[in-house]
Amino acid sequence: MSGLLDKATAAKDAKPAKSTKVESAPVDKKISPPSSQGLMAASSPAPGNPVTDYLQIAGWVIIVLAGVLSLRGGEMGPLIVSVVALIGVGCLVQYERMKPELSTIKIGVSVAVALIVALGPLAAIAIIPSDSSMALTQIEVNQETDEITFFVRGSFDSSKATISLDGEELWTGTKSLNNDFAKFRVPISEFFEGNSQNNFGDTINEYVISVESNNGQTESRTITPGFLNREVLESGSKITMVTKTSTSGTSTQTEVDGILVESIVGLFGASESAEDGGDHSMSTVSNYLPVFSDYTIQLKVMKGSSTKWQSPMITVDGATASWDGTSGPNPSVDRWMGLPGTGYDDETGQIKILKRGDFFDGDGCYTFQLVVTNEYYTGDSAVQTSNNAWDLSWDSDEQDSEMNAC
Repeated sequence: MSGLLDKATAAKDAKPAKSTKVESAPVDKKISPPSSQGLMAASSPAPGNPVTDYLQIAGWVIIVLAGVLSLRGGEMGPLIVSVVALIGVGCLVQYERMKPELSTIKIGVSVAVALIVALGPLAAIAIIPSDSSMALTQIEVNQETDEITFFVRGSFDSSKATISLDGEELWTGTKSLNNDFAKFRVPISEFFEGNSQNNFGDTINEYVISVESNNGQTESRTITPGFLNREVLESGSKITMVTKTSTSGTSTQTEVDGILVESIVGLFGASESAEDGGDHSMSTVSNYLPVFSDYTIQLKVMKGSSTKWQSPMITVDGATASWDGTSGPNPSVDRWMGLPGTGYDDETGQIKILKRGDFFDGDGCYTFQLVVTNEYYTGDSAVQTSNNAWDLSWDSDEQDSEMNAC
């Protein structure tokens, strides 16, 4: 009996549980009407959707393709490059539009970047001249080999170079390019026809290098004027008396030991000349340009027409001079330079001088003649000679001689 009652009680308790399950079903089915925002979310692809991802990737691939065509100079034509670029831009715009929130700023930035990538190279080609791929560089002077050197660079097979002066071709040569460059080496002696500058530094001769490639590109550059001052046009001398003092018991005597001879060569005014006291008007070294080149200098000391002494040949290479018997560093030719002598001064034993007994032949007018022989130019000025003279009265006046110009 009690068992039957228990079953009846259990059956009675089970009925409310069944009713509860039925009532909760409508909540799971979401019968309430959807909002408008919910409809948009359901109809638009969410970020990360394969459709939008592929659209973005396709857009940039097309943009890069347009950029490659543009880099090749628009070989399929500017119109084709533009169409390809616009297709890529269209893909990127559509990708942005399919996002839940449309951003006009992002669209504008994407379009701008895409156009720069795709059409930038094509625009550069249109703006930059076609011969911009040629470069004429590194124009230099090699003092050791006496050559002008320069490089031609570019994407072509060969180039022809000329060096001209006032429109007249003085030299021409052709070279093939290796790894997009060629080095030209031109002996200065093959085209030099006079200094580029005067002693004031003004350009009087403008040498121009012109290059033409086998595909028609051209470029020209002026050689730096200072590179081509190769010819000595002026020279001058000055002398300094050197004395020695000897003592015998209570008697002291001072007499001339010899002279220090100095020279200056290069470019300066033709009116510069010897002055009293063994000096020269170029002592201040004003309005002067040195000449770094190859030439020789020789000093001759003359009394009348008779040569009393002459120096060994002085050889100049670039900026330095040398001769037989020179000790220590070679003197520089870009200022007053001490010339070879026959001995050292008596008091210090360190200054090379022309000893009195090696050239002096009684009082009189002595001419110090400099003969400069230029290597590069065979015209009238190939050999340049200067004469500076002073009166040496050492027999009568000894160390009191005024050495006036004569």
